[in-house]
Amino acid sequence: MGDQFSTPVREYMSKSLVAVRPDTTLHDVLETLRSRDVSSVAVTEEDGALRGIVSMTDLLKVAEIRHDSTRELPRITPPGRVASDIMKTSVVTVDEAESVAVAASRMIESRIHRVIVTRRGHAVGVFSTRDMMRVVLFHHIETPLSEIMTTPVETVEVGDSIDEAIARLTETNLRGLVVVDGDFPVGVFTQTEALTSRVLPVAVRRMPVEEVMSYEAVSLDVKTPLYRVAGQAVATRARRVLAVEMGKLKGIVTGFDLARIAMLPDSSSPAT
Repeated sequence: MGDQFSTPVREYMSKSLVAVRPDTTLHDVLETLRSRDVSSVAVTEEDGALRGIVSMTDLLKVAEIRHDSTRELPRITPPGRVASDIMKTSVVTVDEAESVAVAASRMIESRIHRVIVTRRGHAVGVFSTRDMMRVVLFHHIETPLSEIMTTPVETVEVGDSIDEAIARLTETNLRGLVVVDGDFPVGVFTQTEALTSRVLPVAVRRMPVEEVMSYEAVSLDVKTPLYRVAGQAVATRARRVLAVEMGKLKGIVTGFDLARIAMLPDSSSPAT
């Protein structure tokens, strides 16, 4: 393992920790997730003591959602439910002095996309798969995309209904599906689109998933070196990169896959 992954996690962590209090309503948690463009929030006390974590997945699993035409976001009911009702209390953490490699290994072991960074037991930041992208970019990692991509890819056809896409996403328990037109990727359908789509009228949910899919993914050739993959993802804020060959979908890479680069024995040095 290279020296670049022995750097203390505090050098790359995001210091602006997005957190809510235990008594924050679930609707306000959802608004925080959407406005801050994150998929989970820490639950902390006023002094920063860490109590738990709530993700978009947690909301999708437990929330009853109804539409209010006067609001941009769906309303979560019953209104009295709060973060402490659904938060996970077994939060994966890493001390700020521990290495990037340790943070990456904990994300991989727990199959999560971020770890909370602590100092003397208090939450001070977060190290996410997006931060890992910055590590890969900074250290100019030349490993090709094909070596870490996940395959086969869970997909949904562009003509499948929105309801079918929601059911498929729930069945696979993933954060997103690739929308394809035959062998060619055209978009993604993520938890964010699923949350919004669930409150649509039944007749609308029978429409093709193409009507609500996102274009947030980047498509790159399977031979692309990872530092370029990371650079594209960081620049566009894309959460996933589609690996293609001759335009056809071959695999998918998320920040989670990029975290695995720290575990590869030959990833320490750029190609010469």
